[in-house]
Amino acid sequence: MKVITLDYPISAPITTKKVILTLGFFDGVHIGHQKLIKDAKLIAEQKNLPLMVMTFDKHPKEIYNNDHKFVYLETEREKEHKMEKLGVDYLVIIKFTKEFSQLSPQDFVDQVVMKLKADTVVVGFDYTYGPKDIANVENFPKFAKDRFKIVVEPKQAIDKIKVGSTYIRKAIQHGNVELAAELLGQPYETSGVIVHGFRRGHKIGFPTANLEISDSKVLPAEGVYATRAKINGKWHDAMTSVGYNETFKTNHGLTIETNIFDFNEEAYGKPLTLAWYKFIRKNKKFSGIEDLSHQLDQDKCDIKQYFYKLKN
Repeated sequence: MKVITLDYPISAPITTKKVILTLGFFDGVHIGHQKLIKDAKLIAEQKNLPLMVMTFDKHPKEIYNNDHKFVYLETEREKEHKMEKLGVDYLVIIKFTKEFSQLSPQDFVDQVVMKLKADTVVVGFDYTYGPKDIANVENFPKFAKDRFKIVVEPKQAIDKIKVGSTYIRKAIQHGNVELAAELLGQPYETSGVIVHGFRRGHKIGFPTANLEISDSKVLPAEGVYATRAKINGKWHDAMTSVGYNETFKTNHGLTIETNIFDFNEEAYGKPLTLAWYKFIRKNKKFSGIEDLSHQLDQDKCDIKQYFYKLKN
């Protein structure tokens, strides 16, 4: 897969022949996105044309709503990895600037879609390319002017729940990582580097890896979770706490602390990926270290039972 980052205006076509073009932001590349891209890939194979996905370097809400604290389901690199697995030939990332946001629907089609040499454009039922009352799927043919074909994917839903990135973000923020995994098609993942903590877990028999937190990705609600941790290229069952150290007198902000089962190596500075499987319990303040240790023993037992049932 070739990844191409473009500034607007697009100076020249980037392919020598026409493409099957899929449009969207695709945060999370959830099961709805996957269905759309797989259907576009079938069209590409039938027409013997490359499949191109066009997205943006930032969510349009960052510009339209001046929302610089917008949180994402995945990083750009994570998105690229998923697109490649789906058989995308070209991933085009346009820098979403103030100037680009002010394009009229007609200019978007003329100066972007046509410059990308679309033979067929595949979009979701709710795709917009400007003000949604004008730049919607219903009006797309008017701006296309028969210069390319348009295929519209219907709404994807599970148990009447619309599969959408906004809904998945809310599910994660409320701790419903199981629903998020169902809609994403895999457990939600958080990656970072292991940093130094206060080594309190070591003192009570539960050493933890403290994950560096990224402000740009959605974090699960505070609580204890069944997770799997990937370190040194290998996955381990684990339990992870998101929250504040309320049992101890000092409080140094929100932390993600993971006790990795069957792992005793030094890990500071190493990359770690967490896959979030199940919310176990809310955080609470304990009367002391003994009560905390007893609860952690129970949490570990519950999580081991959960993974045993999951695997058998």
